[in-house]
Amino acid sequence: MILDSLRALRQGKRAVASTSMSMLVVVGAVAISAGTVTAASAHGGSVLAKAAGSQCPGNSSPRNPANPLGLATPPGSNPLNGAKFFVDGPSHGAAASSIARLLGIDTNVPVGNYLPAFKDNVSYQSFLTGTVAKKLPSEPASVQKQVMDLEKIASEPEAQRISAFSEGGSPSGIAAFTNKLFCHNFTADPGSVPIITLYFMHPVLSGSATTAQINAYMPLFKQRVDAAVSATGDHPVVYLLEIDAIGASAGYVKAGSIKAWETMLKYEVDQVATLPHAVAYVEGGYSDANTPSYAAKILNAVDISKIRGFFTNDTHLNWTSKEMKYGDAISKLTHGAHFIINTAQNGHGPKLNPHPTTQGIEDNCNPPGRGLGPQPTTMTGDPNVDAFLWTHIPGNSAGSCNGGPPSGLFWPARAIQLAADANGQLGPGYPSKPY
Repeated sequence: MILDSLRALRQGKRAVASTSMSMLVVVGAVAISAGTVTAASAHGGSVLAKAAGSQCPGNSSPRNPANPLGLATPPGSNPLNGAKFFVDGPSHGAAASSIARLLGIDTNVPVGNYLPAFKDNVSYQSFLTGTVAKKLPSEPASVQKQVMDLEKIASEPEAQRISAFSEGGSPSGIAAFTNKLFCHNFTADPGSVPIITLYFMHPVLSGSATTAQINAYMPLFKQRVDAAVSATGDHPVVYLLEIDAIGASAGYVKAGSIKAWETMLKYEVDQVATLPHAVAYVEGGYSDANTPSYAAKILNAVDISKIRGFFTNDTHLNWTSKEMKYGDAISKLTHGAHFIINTAQNGHGPKLNPHPTTQGIEDNCNPPGRGLGPQPTTMTGDPNVDAFLWTHIPGNSAGSCNGGPPSGLFWPARAIQLAADANGQLGPGYPSKPY
């Protein structure tokens, strides 16, 4: 039975326009469910290519503003429509490699590390139709259930991250890491468009640096940005710039350094805007911590008009419906900028703290009782919202709190719990949609 289903899956084609496969592996069978994904475009800005640092070919054709990702079918008003986003394989994929370990492959390798049993170019699809099909039927029911839950994450696009920690954080290390992503890791899903977050500001400056501290970091920051941009070259990509850039910027206002912070963010926006086949969004805060006017003022100051728009809810778990209202208000104040909403873990909304003044509004450090939110899609129902995306990997620990491992490590037990409680509900008053 499982082999018949897998043969049918092998013969099918993963949707390029508006759907992405979500294969739920069940006891003795494989069921298919659909979710939607797509890709993005820029508002304008320079189309100067910085391809000197790219070590493998991308898309050498000139940028088409109506189709910046070079999709086979023109995307229409939303440049993300029709893009097949990168789904990672078992070699590097967080949930995919956890499935491999559950099935007894490379059990001695620490969670989050490379799995030498698989080459970079082994796709998630071939992993399912090969390794999983062979090993799953003989596994206990408890393991099959865990695989089923992890598959909800593994089958969806996995956002990558280039940060101040990548390969030690030197400009040459960041260039090498970026090249490794484009020239090696992404071969696991040929023809797909990767989603990448850039994270160079907060890891170094935290949340309240002085102007002098920001200015001291600026030369290295520019070199890091330049290295990532140069190595990206003419590859199609969706870039999400600077996690918490606006959402956690109140400390800079208090320190009197917000203008220096804006100057730094503006540099990154301007450089990414030169990429010929990138669609970029800069972090725009979250509805339960920022006002639309506050976010819009900073976004306008950092040249939001040069890129496609902004993204919200990146480190929060606020309801999707509330983020839509928040983003729509910002859009009106930024000359129609479009936006993306992170829905990775907001299927049950946020876990509110009892003392928000001293604790913050939400518990954002591995809060219990949460679930995967709406699946990645461009069918959002709001013309300003280009997509619901999982802008980070569901199950990655937010820190050593609520039982979690250190920040950034994939935590299989939490990932399984999030998947078991997955719900596509948009917010209070909207229907529950468990999946």
